[in-house]
Amino acid sequence: MIKVVFYTDTPIYGGAERHMTLLASHLNPEKYQVTFVFSDYKQLKTWQEQLKTLKIPFHAVKVAHKHDPRHFTALKKILNDLKPEILHLHLWNPGSCRYAFYATDRKVTKIIATEHDPFPLRGIKRSLKKQCLKKTAHTIAVSNANHDLLLKEYPELKNRISVIHNGIDLAEFEKALLRFSAQEKQKIRTVQFKSEADDFIIECIAALHPRKGLKYLIEAFKKVAETIPKAKLVILGEGPQENELKKLIKNLDLDNKIVLLGFQKNIPKLLKSSDLFILPSIKEAFGLVLLEAMACQLPVIASNVGGIPEIINNHKNGELVPPANIQVLADKIIEIYKNKAQREKIAFLGNHDVKKFDAKEMAQKTENVYNKILNHESPKHET
Repeated sequence: MIKVVFYTDTPIYGGAERHMTLLASHLNPEKYQVTFVFSDYKQLKTWQEQLKTLKIPFHAVKVAHKHDPRHFTALKKILNDLKPEILHLHLWNPGSCRYAFYATDRKVTKIIATEHDPFPLRGIKRSLKKQCLKKTAHTIAVSNANHDLLLKEYPELKNRISVIHNGIDLAEFEKALLRFSAQEKQKIRTVQFKSEADDFIIECIAALHPRKGLKYLIEAFKKVAETIPKAKLVILGEGPQENELKKLIKNLDLDNKIVLLGFQKNIPKLLKSSDLFILPSIKEAFGLVLLEAMACQLPVIASNVGGIPEIINNHKNGELVPPANIQVLADKIIEIYKNKAQREKIAFLGNHDVKKFDAKEMAQKTENVYNKILNHESPKHET
């Protein structure tokens, strides 16, 4: 068995953490033994319960914040005890997990890093990043856009970087929706969405963070609601912007039109219970949640940023809009609402195209990187 440790110092549960869980679940269990290490934050307790259910072993490190040096001492002890062949870091921003690079004995353990949200660093942060890259055997970018950005910022990564797009468990989505009845759907819309039978439900799943552009979606929805009285907006997710968004909703007098549902487990059924999905990100490394919406046969609208255009073919399997543009977003929502045939077409094509992003393929490509690094080969540029 090849022992692999997945490590992140993230303070919240979001797309990168869902990616980690999905990847660990699809690696060959007869060949790879995966252990998670992350911080013992209150916001990650639900993740701990999920991992227990999946029987994925983990260590929750007691730290006060992302700069706490106990990240270093705790991880060093765990690595010394486990002696994994691979430490797979999941960087939720380009400066994260920095303690891990210094806690690792590279004679025993190879470091592989997945860059979930890279962006340029300057000054001391850039110098530290370059030092960390010297200790990394290989970097995985989750989109071609990420790959190009990383090579532009750090040309020394050439021949040590691959693109492996995020994936979703299509079989799990199909299973979850196999016996999803009209009555169950209506119950979700009535009880959780607080909507009426003929409401037009717009859904967004995103961390409540400024980079997700949720305030622009809420402001655009104000315009939408003036044209479509039966429109309702449902937002799933947790994050540091929660109080700010609640105040914005109240100030715009949208308390009875927008529902903040927080963290939710039953994503396939919640998606299937809505009519339109929107991801209004300012920055987005890939956009995993778009795949989930497409798997549920939802029409999607998303910002034309980062790796999103690698998922959405504009006007075909989805609609792209410029980020942070309230009027264009509102107009696009209204256009899609008024054109049922267009909604059905992009939902159909999206459901067809999502098959290219199956989690099994993502896991296989990751295994290829592991094998080649352990065999001292250079992984090819995966796409």
